Amino acid sequence: MAGTKIDRCRGRTAAAARKDDTLISRAAKRTSLAGTALASAAVDLDDAHGHDGNALTGLAEMILDEATRVTRLVGDIESHRPVPARSSGSRRSQ
Repeated sequence: MAGTKIDRCRGRTAAAARKDDTLISRAAKRTSLAGTALASAAVDLDDAHGHDGNALTGLAEMILDEATRVTRLVGDIESHRPVPARSSGSRRSQ
């Protein structure tokens, strides 16, 4: 009976880890897409001019800086992914 309780708990823990992994992976992907979108917007604004005729280069540079920050967040997000469990076929040190 005690073995069954441990197996259920282990199963729930594994399921929770898989769910966390999925959510973290999705967040990293969306953050990466946001960084790409910001970088693209910066490129578009770099050649644009405001209604007063002034170049929007300064705004483009600020957006590009933000794109760089957002892109760095992808690594931070992915660093919180659960550590994959060892497979049962892995060697153990003797």
